[in-house]
Amino acid sequence: MNVKVLLYSFGDLLRIIGILMLFPGMVAAYYREPEGVVAFAFTSIIAMGSSSFLRRRGEMGDLGIKDGFALVAFGWLAAAMIGAIPYMLLGMGLTDSLFESMSGFTTTGASVLTESNSDGYWIIDGELANQSIAFAVAGAVEYLLWATTNTTVSAMLPEQPTYYGLLFWRSFSQWLGGMGIILLFIAILPRLGVAGRQLYRAEVPGPDKESMRPRIRQTAELLWGIYISLSIIEVVLLKVAGMPLYDAVCNTFATMATGGFSPQSMSIEAYGSPVIEYIVVLFMFLAGANFALHYRTVYEERMSLIRDPEFRLYAVIVIISTLFVAATAGMASSVSDRIRYALFQVVSIMTTTGFSTTNFDTWSPAAKIVLLLLMFVGACAGSTGGAIKVVRVLMILKYVHRELMLAMHPKAVIQVKLHDNAIKEEIVRSTISFFGIYMLTFALASIMLAAVSYSDPAMNLEAIVSAVASCLGNVGPGFGPVGPYLNYSAIHPLGKLILILCMWMGRLEIMTVLVLLLPDFWKK
Repeated sequence: MNVKVLLYSFGDLLRIIGILMLFPGMVAAYYREPEGVVAFAFTSIIAMGSSSFLRRRGEMGDLGIKDGFALVAFGWLAAAMIGAIPYMLLGMGLTDSLFESMSGFTTTGASVLTESNSDGYWIIDGELANQSIAFAVAGAVEYLLWATTNTTVSAMLPEQPTYYGLLFWRSFSQWLGGMGIILLFIAILPRLGVAGRQLYRAEVPGPDKESMRPRIRQTAELLWGIYISLSIIEVVLLKVAGMPLYDAVCNTFATMATGGFSPQSMSIEAYGSPVIEYIVVLFMFLAGANFALHYRTVYEERMSLIRDPEFRLYAVIVIISTLFVAATAGMASSVSDRIRYALFQVVSIMTTTGFSTTNFDTWSPAAKIVLLLLMFVGACAGSTGGAIKVVRVLMILKYVHRELMLAMHPKAVIQVKLHDNAIKEEIVRSTISFFGIYMLTFALASIMLAAVSYSDPAMNLEAIVSAVASCLGNVGPGFGPVGPYLNYSAIHPLGKLILILCMWMGRLEIMTVLVLLLPDFWKK
């Protein structure tokens, strides 16, 4: 491992994060929030200062395979840690800040915020906010301005009841994490060269990592182009449907990233509009499909999505699950409303977005089991969704079918095929291995969370299993005390750390993290 080259690359990554911090800072200034301006300006300075330090200690060069794994894995950790600083400066504790930030960047959407204002927007506890570092610094700046110019910060930036800049950052961090901060890093920096391919393979979720262009940077730029285009279209549609522009932007960030952080404490239910719900469903569904297929559908072959076997299975699962949930959930409403609620929640959970329009924790056990299974299935490879991915489920089903056929015809030569092409045995093996490791990680994390939650009677089996499945699959809400109308705030601090680890590992598809545990990885 070339440590100096790695340090220089880390410096570049932190510089990008520092620049991006200016956007929520400008939103805080627009909404006249002095504490928010201070928090994001200070965080940007920390990121830029750290970047300068690392770049001076490092040197430019080509990243190797080990360097690529390390940059992706630790890059996500660094992004979450830097992203946690504004939360801390505005009054949240260290563990809660890291939990909220990691949940944002990994597009999980699990939150520890508990309070909202009269307009329904999330807020940080008022007492904590008034005792925060940012509040104190803003007060000191206000005093200095008054003493020297007879101008106050309050006159420049009148205080607001909630931190709109911070809520923007929650959703914006999800949008950055959806397509991938490392993929953004690849798109911006031209010097990565061959190393960009290794970063791309470690970053992009799913087993199908075929690039759309020979140069990985071009692929990253195209993917980000599609991502931004769909985001703009959704913002426009939500605004036309009656959603305030600020909310439309924040909810679009969370939708396209399949993240689920809404500025409203009641999520999409707060808007009370079936039209808005259907718009969000459409874009959650599109975000859960392979973005490479979106490109091919628009620029190459119009039927690329429809002809793709993974997308067809993805659509079939959504349709069947919706009909089953609508029929069995026990909702006391009309048939059209039952289908609407079921469709929204099935798409939200399967794409690992985590929005809600109703309290699905009150649904029947049969409906909740379906939602729990969808937390494991996840969306398509190459999408912004998490969990196991539909293409892996498809390959496993085809593998099981082959084994059953071989049981009847031992001498037959049967290949597992996808897209009418035979899949290499090493890809099939890696898929089965990933499934086994994913389930083993889920089991171990569930045991650990149960062990640290033994004194909390609310954390029963259903809550523990759904919390781990949700965080490992980057979904967001679970059942019981972590359900759609509640949050993760009451979980033991050690439990939160376990779930933070689950979010990190789930976003990087476990292998990128586990490879760091191999002794050979650290050998020269």
